[in-house]
Amino acid sequence: MRKVERDTRIAVTAARVESRKSSTLHLALALCLTFLLISTGNLALTALGRGEAEAAGERNVADWYILGLDARDYASRVVPRVPLSERQWVRHHKVLVVWAKAEPQQDVFNWSYFDQEINARLADGTDSLMLLLTAATPKWARDPSYGDQADKAPPRDLRDWYDFCSRVAEKYGSVVDFYEIWNEPGWDRDSTAWYNYGIYHFGGQVETDYLPLLQLAYQAIKEKDPTGIVVCGDLQCTNDPDPDRGTELYGLLFDDVNRPGQDVSVKVEAARPIVAERPMYFRYNSAWDDGHDSLGAAAPASDWYFAEGCTRPGFNTYLCLQNPGEVETAQVKIDYYCGDGSVIPKSVDVPPRSRLTVAVHGEGLGIGVHDNARGDVSIKVHSKVPVVAERPMYFNYAGMWAGGHDSLGAAAPASDWYFAEGCTRPGFHTYLCLQNPDPEETAQVEIEYYCGDGSVIPKSVDVPPRSRRTVAVHGDELGIGVHDNARGDVSIKVHSKVPVVAERPMYFNYAGSKRGGHVTMGALSPSTVWYFAEGCTGYSIEEYLCLQNPNTDEVEVSLSFMMNRGITLRRSLTLAPRSRTTLCLNYLIGFHGSCDMVTAHPYKNPQDWGRYYANVVNVLRSRGFTGEVVVSEVGWAHGKDEEDGTYVETSDFNEQRQAEAIGPVGVNSLLQNGCRKIWIYRMMDEDPGTSWDQLYSGLFRYDGTKCMAWDMYKQWQQSLFPDYPNLPSSLP
Repeated sequence: MRKVERDTRIAVTAARVESRKSSTLHLALALCLTFLLISTGNLALTALGRGEAEAAGERNVADWYILGLDARDYASRVVPRVPLSERQWVRHHKVLVVWAKAEPQQDVFNWSYFDQEINARLADGTDSLMLLLTAATPKWARDPSYGDQADKAPPRDLRDWYDFCSRVAEKYGSVVDFYEIWNEPGWDRDSTAWYNYGIYHFGGQVETDYLPLLQLAYQAIKEKDPTGIVVCGDLQCTNDPDPDRGTELYGLLFDDVNRPGQDVSVKVEAARPIVAERPMYFRYNSAWDDGHDSLGAAAPASDWYFAEGCTRPGFNTYLCLQNPGEVETAQVKIDYYCGDGSVIPKSVDVPPRSRLTVAVHGEGLGIGVHDNARGDVSIKVHSKVPVVAERPMYFNYAGMWAGGHDSLGAAAPASDWYFAEGCTRPGFHTYLCLQNPDPEETAQVEIEYYCGDGSVIPKSVDVPPRSRRTVAVHGDELGIGVHDNARGDVSIKVHSKVPVVAERPMYFNYAGSKRGGHVTMGALSPSTVWYFAEGCTGYSIEEYLCLQNPNTDEVEVSLSFMMNRGITLRRSLTLAPRSRTTLCLNYLIGFHGSCDMVTAHPYKNPQDWGRYYANVVNVLRSRGFTGEVVVSEVGWAHGKDEEDGTYVETSDFNEQRQAEAIGPVGVNSLLQNGCRKIWIYRMMDEDPGTSWDQLYSGLFRYDGTKCMAWDMYKQWQQSLFPDYPNLPSSLP
């Protein structure tokens, strides 16, 4: 058993090539079994007429119906042994790009094999190419902490993986449509395949180690090949033949709130000044339901001061340090001023473009837990290299109030205040607290609400001298009222000729489970740069980024997400004028936002392929994934290798059943359940004695003799799957 059983969509359109096959050949088939390929009332697929698809003449690969093949050593084995009259029916190819083979030494790439493989396919006239970027991890890049499974585990430095993916997309992006990221990462060191058979395809722990690989691959590929389609690897975690089992990882990892989490710092850069806040809602340690919100720092600094802090029992206090510098490591000195009068010095290094979290209640870099005045602590942070610091606290105070909050510093009276976050949806009460410290003059305060639906609502209120006025934003008089839609998401701009002080408290029952409140000072002015040192997605934590554009023009914004192990992810967007935009960071940089499609490999009996596929789709839809689910590998072994090179049909597998799997039973069941893209494994058997498991699953035997399953494959191409525009005949 496993330990865990449990849109920002990029439009994918391309117009790389306009050439087409001159004609579609229809070959007479002498089949060893006969069947009705598409039965009456079988599918709406008959509407996918060849003429309609061909008439479009566009390379909109995301909309295509594809039946492809995985052919290893195509140039050296398939081309010499299989005639072109048969090879031409393979219109969509999957090509394995092994990292260790492509980059045997760091920054030394050898593309000759992959150039040969891709050119051979292009020369035969292919419609699309999928690259599978996968292990083995090069020896020079391996992380020894993974032991004897380091050959298929994440590298020691994840930036090396990013560089590899970037090089692949840069070199082959002009002809590649799909990039699958890692072969079957669900078959990790904790899968039943490993326990039962000693087989693994991912040497790490998929729950925690795969997402960084997917995130970095997605970014690297999109930077070099913006129209390339990134496919999340197969997440099946069991080889149980039951079609209702094996979807657990899809459900866990695409649950962006409850999946294993990632710490993240954020840097926001805008072409014009904007305002940014970072709300978080959490269930911390499965005990404390709450949330907090913070403005970012407008700039890093050498010194930071925190008057409050506590490490008494029931209190967890952290210090989050962000070094946004590009080059220099920050040597940070921390002085803890304890309630008993003692001063405890600590120090820690924070590498460039990274985040480090100090547990103040811990013994290492903190002061430990103390059930007396010593546990009351203030903090001073100093670094010659400017950093950003925040202080989150999570608490169960006096057994009554459970929650948490996070803070930067305070402010002074000002004429303008900006709040990016605010909410008046059911379960949220948002207030605006206005203080006029002037001893004589009344402050005439103008309030503008920028609502999530794009509307702007103006209000005004007088605040007498030396007094405080509270505005219920969720009220109808001076607020916007309660709204059960995007209108309830609101940003606020406050203006007064007489300087005032403004704060925005919020009290909430979030999603019926997270109850609490937070309060923040507003920003004194918009800025082109905002920093957030604290942040976490997953582990029952939802993190948002609220952006307010008070300008009358739209603004381009760039986001940098600084993760553990030196990872930096980047995203960009455009803010409408005088608007508020909310980004769910769990979604944006999690599995949903790091792939365009997801693959499933139905390692079940062929009659159950469609049912398993439908189960995967249903689980992903229940998690909010709206992208396409494809099948990038499916097949059915049919023979066993004997010493003399002959094939012997086994009791479990035979050639006729393999043909049925590729025809009316297996592939047809996938189509019936809505699958539009399928790649068969594989085209040709290995030479005798070279198969790792001594089972052969190709549509051709090693000598080029076709199997019955090949006729099934070709019949699909002749009868249903359209002939789309060709790729070029060779690499540029």
